[in-house]
Amino acid sequence: MAGLLQLPVWLGATMAMVVAIAASALPFVVVRRRLSDELPAKARDVAETVAVRIGTIHGLILALVFAEAQSTHTNLQQEVSKETSTIEHIALQLDQWNGPDANALRGQLAAYVTAVLQSEWQEPERPQGSRDVGQAYYDLDEGILNLKADTPRKQSLRNRMITNMDSLQDHRKERLALLHRGLPMLFWWMAIAGFLIIVGFFLVFPASALHTAIFSIYGAYTGLALYAILALSHPYAGPATVDTTPYETVLDDIKKASKVTSTP
Repeated sequence: MAGLLQLPVWLGATMAMVVAIAASALPFVVVRRRLSDELPAKARDVAETVAVRIGTIHGLILALVFAEAQSTHTNLQQEVSKETSTIEHIALQLDQWNGPDANALRGQLAAYVTAVLQSEWQEPERPQGSRDVGQAYYDLDEGILNLKADTPRKQSLRNRMITNMDSLQDHRKERLALLHRGLPMLFWWMAIAGFLIIVGFFLVFPASALHTAIFSIYGAYTGLALYAILALSHPYAGPATVDTTPYETVLDDIKKASKVTSTP
């Protein structure tokens, strides 16, 4: 299913709706024509009652899962913002350091951001993240801890950088946790099974162009809802991709600051 997210948004959404329409309206048209239009009134009433109840439960499940996927996606965007803001704070404090070690630490900070973009901004295989990013963080943390703060001002800056490094690690861990918080396969089984069960109850209605159109609209909207949930649960690809521009912007600022300070 994730292959749909590699397509343009309009094409992926259209394909999801077409598949859902085919699964809802086509069986109704084909099977219903082979059945008698005259069903017992009691059987039809029971089928309609059960269909409404199952449809209500199915709609509630889709709504809850959509809300959960949207919440996770929003929290991920917030963690990205917090992580890049912390990186900016560390970069600013390095600018204020005015020591010979500041340029080397800027390079290590740039290496951390570069590693995040190259190694962690795709679907990570390891829940704990990339080893390259972990090593870049360790090198930067060691460099800050080894700074010689021989004045009260530098002691304050060093303490603040150490605090920000701890915050950076926390935001990275939270980002990785959110990235791995995918939807369980059980949800997709329930969503598809509920959809097919409701489609099965369509067979109690007489075959007509109006009914076929109504069922097609139901199928199209269900397919679109499932496509939206799928997109939100995959922040690395598709229409709901989380923007990496904040990382790229802060990396560019760090590199510019390094060039300025290295200019005689």
